[in-house]
Amino acid sequence: MSDPDDDLDFDSTLVRHGRNAETFDQVSAFAKEIEGRSLDKLLLDLPGLAALSEWKFRLAAQMFGRRFRQLKGVEKEQLRIFAEEVAATEKPDLAAKIRALTSERN
Repeated sequence: MSDPDDDLDFDSTLVRHGRNAETFDQVSAFAKEIEGRSLDKLLLDLPGLAALSEWKFRLAAQMFGRRFRQLKGVEKEQLRIFAEEVAATEKPDLAAKIRALTSERN
């Protein structure tokens, strides 16, 4: 007998839109949604975004990186700490992607 929780989707609307985006218009809408999302909500979405296909994650990483680079030193550091906390709860491959978003190169 299957567990009813197996069918539940706990991903955010943003992550679901990213996963389902196939056409140029859908991908464009996904990018705009990332751009308009508050950083605190975006941080909570990082595990789901990191689990998307590589090219969709790269798109999300570009959008996140642009916003991250605009932050001042203290804000960047706070974001790095929070991203590390999120990454620490994930599988190693997803955690590495999340950590790369706030690495020193940004």
